[in-house]
Amino acid sequence: MTLRAELVGSGTATAPGIAVHGHAPVTRLCRRLVAAGHDLATPLEVFRGAMLCLRVRSIGEGAKLTVKDGPAGRPRFVRLAQEAQETYAAAPPMRERRAA
Repeated sequence: MTLRAELVGSGTATAPGIAVHGHAPVTRLCRRLVAAGHDLATPLEVFRGAMLCLRVRSIGEGAKLTVKDGPAGRPRFVRLAQEAQETYAAAPPMRERRAA
């Protein structure tokens, strides 16, 4: 199943129940979706109105990226620092507790 997101302006991305604001909102949205427990392999399609403007192969891959200005001042996707990636990692599944 592919998730759908909306891009509003240059600094806001929304998906059902989640909104992020700031720099590189789509990659930040991917991290929030992973933290919310969505499958890492889930693709994300980002729309601006009715126009598909970005397709993310998987939210797990998107969560590992951010956007930085390149040498000529053009934005480009780069890997997020390892410390930041760990901050947004999903929690491991919890063991089921048995009634005593």
